[in-house]
Amino acid sequence: MILTVTLNPAVDEEYVVPEFRPGGWFRASQVNRSPGGKGINVSIILKQMGVDSVAMGFLGGYNGGYIRDQLAKLGISTSFVHLRGETRTTTYVVDEIGRVETGIVEAGPYVPESALARFLKAYYRMLGRCSSVMIGGSLPPGVPQDIYRDLVHMASVRGKDVFVDASSGALLSAVDGGPKVVKVDHRFMSMVMDVPLLSLDNLKSVAAKLHDEGVPWVVTSYRGYGDLFSTPEGVYIGEVPKSRVVSLFGAGDALMAGLVLAFQEGMGTEDSIRFAMGCALEDSLHLEKGVQSREAVDEAARNVKVTRVG
Repeated sequence: MILTVTLNPAVDEEYVVPEFRPGGWFRASQVNRSPGGKGINVSIILKQMGVDSVAMGFLGGYNGGYIRDQLAKLGISTSFVHLRGETRTTTYVVDEIGRVETGIVEAGPYVPESALARFLKAYYRMLGRCSSVMIGGSLPPGVPQDIYRDLVHMASVRGKDVFVDASSGALLSAVDGGPKVVKVDHRFMSMVMDVPLLSLDNLKSVAAKLHDEGVPWVVTSYRGYGDLFSTPEGVYIGEVPKSRVVSLFGAGDALMAGLVLAFQEGMGTEDSIRFAMGCALEDSLHLEKGVQSREAVDEAARNVKVTRVG
């Protein structure tokens, strides 16, 4: 069983607005509303591929009830801790003509110490039932900045593969916990490490530093329509056809879902990369969140180019 952790979930509201421009009034041609947050998105995509998971984190208010109900309708098991506050909303505006995407995020509700203690108790219990853990997203107010280090360590010492997709201090603390796979926001890392990550050599250098910290797999975006995978077997670039992409908003979460499943099924390095990129490509072919099916992902993976670069 796969466990996903989203400490700061959101209700994702996506508005498709042709020729969107700031300062005007527009009629949306399409509106999509769904449960969101990196771990939750991974659970949804895994379910779309026929794989069960349990989603954990914090939920509060009307939005929290909506997320819980929608996940139940999808057949996804949950173990969320209830908060008094209101789960945040994330708003996306997609200009389908200009192919420009804009996102607005809220901070999220405050998490008191008592709620955090309940979550940690539930998380410890769930670690005895899962085979791997996906942890992702931002931290809500009240949660310690080093919480990801503790969550990763609790899982890794029990022999679980831990996948992390985060940024800021949450990502740096997660590295100290000993994760198996880290997805790096290259813009953030360029600020932290003071290295302009515009070249392949610089990306490989940053990945090498994370390897030195004990992270076997490092993933980061490369030139918009590709990703760099620095692994124990070598460094690879996975690329998808630019001409087929409709929206990249959910591609990163789809990529992580693909990697989690690839590891679960024991795929080799290049097959894991190709499958993960296939998930990202399939997700990017339409505005709706997620993938159509496992078969659709396998078909998309045939269009992925994987090149060894180190």
